[in-house]
Amino acid sequence: MTDPFQAELVKQSVALVFTGGGKVAEYLWKKLSGRRDEKRLRSDPAALEAAVRRLAAEDPAVAGELRELVGSMLAMGHDRPRIVPRSPNLFDRVGAQAQLGGTGVVVLSGPSGVGKTTLAEHYGMRSGGAYPDGALLIDLADHRDGPGAPLRISQVREAVLRALGVEPKLITPGAGELKTQYDDILGPLRLLLVFDSVENVRDLQALVPPAPMSLVLALTEGLSDELVTQYPRHVPLSRLEEGADRMLFEAIAGTDLLAADPEGALEVLVECDRFPATVVAAAIAARQRAAVATRPLKLLAKELSSGRALGPVSAAFDRVLAGLPRREQDLCRALSEIPGPSFTHEAAAAVAGCEPFEVLDGLVHLQSVFFVTEEPGKRLRLTKQAKQALTRAGLAPDGEGFPRLVRFHRTRAVQADHWKMGDRRLRLYDQTLPPDTQALDLAPGQDAIDLLVAEIPAYRALAKPAHDAGLHRELTQICGALEIVGLHRGHLRELAEINKWGITSAEALGDVPLQLRAIAQQARLYSLLQEFPRAEAEFGKLGELLHRLESPETETNRQLRASLWEFRGLFHRERGQYTEASACFFEALKISRTLGGLPFRGQGLHARMLANVQVLLGDLAGAFQLLEEAEANTDPENKRDLAQVWLVRAKALSRSGTADAARQALGLVPEVWRMVAPTGSDQYDLEIAEALGDAAWSCGDFGKAREYWSGVWQRLQAVKHPRADAVHAKLYTDTTTFRMW
Repeated sequence: MTDPFQAELVKQSVALVFTGGGKVAEYLWKKLSGRRDEKRLRSDPAALEAAVRRLAAEDPAVAGELRELVGSMLAMGHDRPRIVPRSPNLFDRVGAQAQLGGTGVVVLSGPSGVGKTTLAEHYGMRSGGAYPDGALLIDLADHRDGPGAPLRISQVREAVLRALGVEPKLITPGAGELKTQYDDILGPLRLLLVFDSVENVRDLQALVPPAPMSLVLALTEGLSDELVTQYPRHVPLSRLEEGADRMLFEAIAGTDLLAADPEGALEVLVECDRFPATVVAAAIAARQRAAVATRPLKLLAKELSSGRALGPVSAAFDRVLAGLPRREQDLCRALSEIPGPSFTHEAAAAVAGCEPFEVLDGLVHLQSVFFVTEEPGKRLRLTKQAKQALTRAGLAPDGEGFPRLVRFHRTRAVQADHWKMGDRRLRLYDQTLPPDTQALDLAPGQDAIDLLVAEIPAYRALAKPAHDAGLHRELTQICGALEIVGLHRGHLRELAEINKWGITSAEALGDVPLQLRAIAQQARLYSLLQEFPRAEAEFGKLGELLHRLESPETETNRQLRASLWEFRGLFHRERGQYTEASACFFEALKISRTLGGLPFRGQGLHARMLANVQVLLGDLAGAFQLLEEAEANTDPENKRDLAQVWLVRAKALSRSGTADAARQALGLVPEVWRMVAPTGSDQYDLEIAEALGDAAWSCGDFGKAREYWSGVWQRLQAVKHPRADAVHAKLYTDTTTFRMW
């Protein structure tokens, strides 16, 4: 018989004889009865296969009859081996399940407790139709004397054959003969074979049968290059998707427990890091405590945050830590010094005191064992279980990494500030960087300010520790550089928290000009947050400090005093106190005029700010005159400042009260918007959009005005900006009472 299909049919028929018997066995023994070698055929699969092949060649009808019998046997799945999940709880893993089908070998990797076995069990239960000859799971750990010990291959093969229904007395005793029998019986079947606790490629090579219609799932903790090279279909498992951890916790702890203390539940889940085994262990612990504690979840969260071990889960992390190479243990210790929610691989290199490329392999390995997890934006985080394992092992950080980390962030902040603003603004912080500092590496089209924005949570987390560690110079450098973030991107609340510690560091340095600038900046942030009493308190600190300012008439100190008047004027403008704001901006402008105009930007800046207030006060003639001075003293290459001048002019034209002027404003403002857009300034984008709405309203186009204002309000509301309410009021004003802000 040369037909490959019929050859496969013969193999399958023989396999069914030795695994399930049934109608196929009855049919063949009836056909072969009376032969002298019948006894040998009943114990020798290879001899039986040769006999059936000869039988089919002698009688063509045999092949058709066997095909019908084999089909009916395969359709009867109840007597096939099957996998019954030990846990009914499987959440998430939709993407991973989609990669497990077909035939061949798929390697499923991840640390102990990540849910590899649970996923394989549920997949085996749900995929029975694809593998009609059955599904079975063999844990290779049961066939070793311990981790790293040699695998008893023959023992595993015997276990597989027994699971398939082969009588123990029919299993060949010799290793070579057993391999042949294993391959012959499994070859024609359509099976799902799951091998758990695979340690190396040799384990798998010995156990994967030549079965083209079967699927082998290899579950492994330590993924080696050898294993991936030999079996490239690889599905890594990490933590659960957001929300799936809560479903798993609720399935075990109970809905009532979470409903009674949602805040405590959230705190517990944060401590669990969305790691399945930790979630399960915590849920069991919470359920046990519920009988004796009023708020078991709150108490459990506190226990976990203070380092409470979770039995086998924590023990598994301890074993992983102990097995890490010394270099990776040291990297873990260094990473534990990073405050805040996440870090980049460059920050990891900085805290470890090495080049970024030197930590990549270590981070990849730590991620594979869930000591490091990936956060959005290609950021990383040392997991809580990893930190607790370090504590239990007594591997405390050496304290040398944190100063390196602060200096790394300091350098990036100062570089980003200079890249974004050049020499166009007053800086009173120390701008000196180490002589060997490398240039800022930006991707094509990337704005340096985006680097600062991405690190705002990191800056906030390290501000107090940096101050407490005496890194005052570095912290004031960071705070000075971050001034540009508030102007261009917001994040006002976070900046105020960071700057608070910058002020105390400036005081520790005894640097009066730096203190003045930092305090004024804090007042400005509170003004933008509409927290005017706090802003007033900060401004109140400036008077005594100004008396301590040495040589107040130096060029830098005149710029400083002008900036203090400027910030005070902005404070009054935010409060709607336009007369007071006008007086402050006038004082700032008087000082800036003494600096000689360009290249200083102060005269143009303060003339424009004063003009803006004069528009609000109704002094349009004075505003237009100031705008001429502002434009004359604004660098034409500085599109952002020039755009602001045009914006104020557009407001003045809209305020002029004639439809023609309003239409002219509508023609100018889009040009302003076009000029500002490349600078990436969200604050100005919103101000311009609001001005477009004001101009449209003056022109009588109320629908267009509300369209603009609606877009502004939605963006302000999304970030809970204090101005959202004022813009919302514009949306619902009537045509007779509207007054432009």
